[in-house]
Amino acid sequence: MRTPSIKPTKAAPSAQHLDIPVNSGIEPRPPLGTGTVIGESFSILLKNFVHVIVASAVPVILFFLPIGFMIGNNQMLDLEAPQFDWPVLLTYFAISLFAMCAAFSVSAAAVNKLAYDAKSFRTVKASSYFKPTLSAAPVIALLTIAMGAALFLVWVSISVLSSVSSLLTFFTFPVFFVVYFWTVAACSLMPAVAVVEKAGFSSLKRSIALTRGYRFPVLGTIFLAGLCSIAIQIAISIFTFLVTLTASLASETLGAILSFASSLIAFALMIGYLCIVTSLIYIRLREIKEGAGIDQIEAVFE
Repeated sequence: MRTPSIKPTKAAPSAQHLDIPVNSGIEPRPPLGTGTVIGESFSILLKNFVHVIVASAVPVILFFLPIGFMIGNNQMLDLEAPQFDWPVLLTYFAISLFAMCAAFSVSAAAVNKLAYDAKSFRTVKASSYFKPTLSAAPVIALLTIAMGAALFLVWVSISVLSSVSSLLTFFTFPVFFVVYFWTVAACSLMPAVAVVEKAGFSSLKRSIALTRGYRFPVLGTIFLAGLCSIAIQIAISIFTFLVTLTASLASETLGAILSFASSLIAFALMIGYLCIVTSLIYIRLREIKEGAGIDQIEAVFE
């Protein structure tokens, strides 16, 4: 006589089993680490203060040369009897604009290399960074001009629409700020990409791809770095004002020289610090998205 088979009953899940979280299959996105980036940027700046100034200030001095040449043209700037030669004036303006972008480009390229050396505990030497980074400077300059021109066209278009109707102002100007902030967040890594990866004019596309998914953290980090840069400039301005005032009592020429030097140092530190921040953001995003360590990133310089 066959005995009926008894099907085993499923045991009720224990309370401990219910406490185990269910894997949804979506990995959490690693944070950018804004605090770490800002902290490391200050560490690099303070440890390499003189090198950052040299790497940033030398191209800025070159920028002042065409500006000084234009200002030195007494015929163009004679307020009593101005004689404007518009072709010459536009030529001077174009030269000055390109010189400014070139100065930013060389500074950005040199400070990017400096930041990589500092982060990998290599010897930092500012004078050795200009030659290997000159190839990236024209690309950075042209892309910077292109982005500036695009934003200017957007601004002009919005201004024209706003002049048609005041009601459009409430809709068009927010659009401009959205476009501006998106450009800052998405394209801020372009100098680092141009220097490290030697990507040429594809550096802009590469920067947009790297920042995808992290644009709000990138924008927040750059905004915080901008506030820190302003604080640095205020501190330097107060110190140099007191020094310049004291020197002016002895010699007006000495006071003028110190005033120019202090302005140059403050401007160079602003450029240098922001470039250090964007360099560290670039390194962090390469680590997150591609698993590339600092040694792999710097291999392109070997």
